Amino acid sequence: MKVYYLEMRSLDDLKPGSSGREVELTLVEPCDGTVNQRFYRDVGQAWNWKDRAAWPLDRWQDYVESEAVSTVVIGDGSREIGYSEMRNQSGDVEIVSFGLLPFAIGSGYGSAALEKVIRLAWSLEGATRVWLHTCEADHPNALNNYQRRGFRLYETQET
Repeated sequence: MKVYYLEMRSLDDLKPGSSGREVELTLVEPCDGTVNQRFYRDVGQAWNWKDRAAWPLDRWQDYVESEAVSTVVIGDGSREIGYSEMRNQSGDVEIVSFGLLPFAIGSGYGSAALEKVIRLAWSLEGATRVWLHTCEADHPNALNNYQRRGFRLYETQET
């Protein structure tokens, strides 16, 4: 399976989407491992996210409290439609997880949500780079959406 690593070196590289969908981000404060656990499972189930699926709640809580993690819930004004986790390591901001709940996929929210998440990532303290990875097992439009928003591919690995 191919894993794609993408980066953005400046907020100026961001290319806004044109879906016309409105989304809002709600920062999860205080940190709450139950939120991350629930969304990781609910969003990632369709894409076979396994790395953290079996984590017990106490491990999730330790993760969100100790890893400079910012979690946002993505909403459409009336309901939750997805989430994202970002980890800021001295200005090197990784979008660790990003995704929509199954009912919201294919309804035009992806590009609008990603744009807002990218803007938030760039607003984190000292951000000098925003990066992420995706793979062939993720949504078929994931890589394309990231590139359309301005991410540039910098490495591909075969696993």
